[in-house]
Amino acid sequence: MKKYHLSLLLIAFAFASSALAQSLFVPTRGSAAVAVIDPLTDQVLTQIPVGNYPIRLAMTPNRLKAFVSNGNDGTISVLDTVARTNTATIPVGRSPGESAITPDGARLFVVHQRGVNRTCPVDVIDTATNQVITTVFIPGHWDKDILFTPDGRSAYIANFSAGEVDVMDTTTYQVTTIPTGAGSRRLCISPAGDRVYVANNKARSVSAIDTATQQLIATIPVGQGPEGLGVAPNDEELWVTNQGDQTVSVIDTTTLTVIATIHTGDHPQRVVFTPNGAQAFVENGYADTVSVIDTASRTVIATLPTGHNPFEMLITPNGRKLYVANASDTTLTVIDIPSLTVSDTIANVGVHPFEVVVGP
Repeated sequence: MKKYHLSLLLIAFAFASSALAQSLFVPTRGSAAVAVIDPLTDQVLTQIPVGNYPIRLAMTPNRLKAFVSNGNDGTISVLDTVARTNTATIPVGRSPGESAITPDGARLFVVHQRGVNRTCPVDVIDTATNQVITTVFIPGHWDKDILFTPDGRSAYIANFSAGEVDVMDTTTYQVTTIPTGAGSRRLCISPAGDRVYVANNKARSVSAIDTATQQLIATIPVGQGPEGLGVAPNDEELWVTNQGDQTVSVIDTTTLTVIATIHTGDHPQRVVFTPNGAQAFVENGYADTVSVIDTASRTVIATLPTGHNPFEMLITPNGRKLYVANASDTTLTVIDIPSLTVSDTIANVGVHPFEVVVGP
């Protein structure tokens, strides 16, 4: 009887371990491939061939399918994330960049970093059939980011060249324009979905938009070259990286004012929080480091080395590891969060790994 119970426990543990063992998908711009990494061993499992200059990857909510923007091909590669194969290629406009999948998983929206005749396309793709449903043209020639409201009814697009945010109704595809500031570059949405924030990279400001009214409610002065945005898990603070100042601005989300400025390293890129909000991590792209910040005291408590030009980061769902994509070499840096040490460097990921996405 005891052996029987032990066997059941071992089987249950095996299933639990398997459920936690999610793979990581990393587009590598210079290798025309997506690397798949086992986070238990921090080893590259395989590399999936895609198009030329894969720059972004969007995963369906069930994580069974991924779509890769091939920046130099004008195509989207479709991946089966379980079989780890490239199953289809979708032609789109030139220079596809950021993309996002609607919360119901039914459609992929792709923005472009190059326009045609003073307009920029947004391709809408059916994720089941891999067919382009429609292409919506918005003003300008360079879009940088896109996200959806939690209900999936609106898509917010950072229109870098026009200095605005374009809000697209996902049912009618009608577009509302919200002037923000020069160089609208990065977006983030509050945990409640009631506000969208945009970093105006050329205007030294952050704009706050009310998603219910689609109205601009504040423009907040920050440092030079605001880039990365992150809302703390408790929704009380918005953190903004200022690339030109080597600082992070901390904004109170109630008063919409800057309440602290934290010095980091050269050219801070992105900011991410641990699930409990106790720590924030900021990549310093020109310093090849990550700053670890205690969010209570707002002080840098550690500076950890990375590879060359750390660009995108991912904290694993269990909050124990931080993966850093080093965009100008061939590695990922792995940081053990409990000890705040570099636990591994994953070599031979591919040339210029650009971001890290959790897969099945």
